[in-house]
Amino acid sequence: MADSLSIATCAIYAILIIPVLYLLVRHARFGLAGWLLLLIFCVIRIVGGALEISNTGTAAGIISSVGLSPLLLATNGILHEARTYRIRTVGWKAPVVFEFLVHGLVAAGVVLAAIGSSKLQRLDEPIDNAEKMVKAGIALLTAVWGILVVLAGLSFAAPRTKYGAVIRAGTLLLSSVCLALVFIGIRVLYTLIILCTQKGSLTLGYGTIALRIVLSFLPEVIAVIIYICAGFMTQSAATKLANDELEDSSAREHLSR
Repeated sequence: MADSLSIATCAIYAILIIPVLYLLVRHARFGLAGWLLLLIFCVIRIVGGALEISNTGTAAGIISSVGLSPLLLATNGILHEARTYRIRTVGWKAPVVFEFLVHGLVAAGVVLAAIGSSKLQRLDEPIDNAEKMVKAGIALLTAVWGILVVLAGLSFAAPRTKYGAVIRAGTLLLSSVCLALVFIGIRVLYTLIILCTQKGSLTLGYGTIALRIVLSFLPEVIAVIIYICAGFMTQSAATKLANDELEDSSAREHLSR
């Protein structure tokens, strides 16, 4: 059954990676980071599934532990794109500080989870220390998820830009982020609860196969599909925004003469 889930993971993400690659090209101007990281997430899930099929224990364990981080960073990138279309710019310092915060927390979480997972695969390593490292790593990723939830909610109340067409695209992307965060939250909180309540259960697949499918595999797939659907519906937003800004610039030049 575990092999069947790994095969399904490889097959599904091999299909999903095609539209994600297309959307990376279409959204590259304002959404490069988000869609590139979503592409990386799909690649990681394919590699992780292949390693599980081939029973490469340590490598598969590390991939499984850090695989969620690109999805969180992709969410942050798509949220940034949505805010670019929807919200009037108020300066660059606050967004830059926020990006450093999110990426720093994710990086720290990934390092702790990866090192802890690696140690858990070794019989000569103290299991308590390894467990604490993995728990701390997942806790940091959970904190990032909470930060993204708050920022997504606040984004609806932020001052809007004056371009009506791109506001609608930004609202659609922002709504997709909010919906995807529900499923990502299920995935993150499930992992955190499993790690904190089942000591010694830190194996490649956290929990039973049924729980992995319902609370780990499906939420991730649904979140990616949500982003893909929203991406197709907003693929022309970057061009519209560029054209609107060009028209504004031309109008200001005309008035200044």
